[in-house]
Amino acid sequence: MKAVELSKPMDIKALFRDFGQSLNSWVNIKIGYDEKIYILLSEHIPERINGMFVNTEANSVYSAIILEVDWYESKITGQTFVNLGQHKMNFHMIQPVGENILLLGARCRYHGENGPEKNAVIVDLQGNIVREFCFGDGIEDCIVTRNGDIITSYFDEGVFGNYGWDNPIGYCGLIVWNSDGEVKWKADRDICDCYAVNVDDYNNLWYYYYTEFELVKTDFLKEKVYKPQIEGASGFLITADAGKVIFDGGYQAHGNFVMAPLKEDELKDFEKLQLFCEGKNLLIKLYTFMKSKAVFIDSDNRMFVKWFIS
Repeated sequence: MKAVELSKPMDIKALFRDFGQSLNSWVNIKIGYDEKIYILLSEHIPERINGMFVNTEANSVYSAIILEVDWYESKITGQTFVNLGQHKMNFHMIQPVGENILLLGARCRYHGENGPEKNAVIVDLQGNIVREFCFGDGIEDCIVTRNGDIITSYFDEGVFGNYGWDNPIGYCGLIVWNSDGEVKWKADRDICDCYAVNVDDYNNLWYYYYTEFELVKTDFLKEKVYKPQIEGASGFLITADAGKVIFDGGYQAHGNFVMAPLKEDELKDFEKLQLFCEGKNLLIKLYTFMKSKAVFIDSDNRMFVKWFIS
């Protein structure tokens, strides 16, 4: 077991209270290409249709808390609240794009002759719409890179079709778009569900998918495939020196983490990664990864940041 001590936690309840926000408004948390943390908030989160299906419309006022981070010292150094305006779509994800913000809905419908809903909206910091696109239904995750590329991964309904889609945009499971909404690259594997995606500090794209549960590294010209022997992981990161991979524990073990060296095609020698604070074992309820950086939120609503260098 590898013990990792986390320090300098931020109280999430206090953070929200400082900005007059309720924890019930929480939608999503992501790390941006600029290494800031983005928390997406919604004034109105619509109920699921029949308790199951995600509504594509919210007609809600969205806002964001943006946190500046000293990753060397593992601490939050600044915080800003941004009103992103009222929007029709039900947004689930947030990422910075240049000086603007991308708001992305995981679900969107295809309305026959009227075409698809536009579930990707780029707004300025006053909430004004700069550009809007359709990136397809069934989006699992989204990453935006420093050069403005937008990476979208898809779960099964985005791959096979639902919500009126006979020819889903996300049929390939993973797409890279430019900031004008044009396709730059598509995955060419039998992906039924892209469970997790990340990039490394050397601008390679990594993805982990069902049904093979393979971890694939690509520079968009060639690919290298690893077999992690983990099923159902929901996230991973590559350490800054590209020497190790950290995986979520997979089915029945989400919120637990393991680490292995990236030496062979079949990943071996996994060791449990135990997260502590002040000597106490942490129960992680939420996390997000971007490159080699991680945000963990524990059961006491404390936020920890960590840069995994090696």
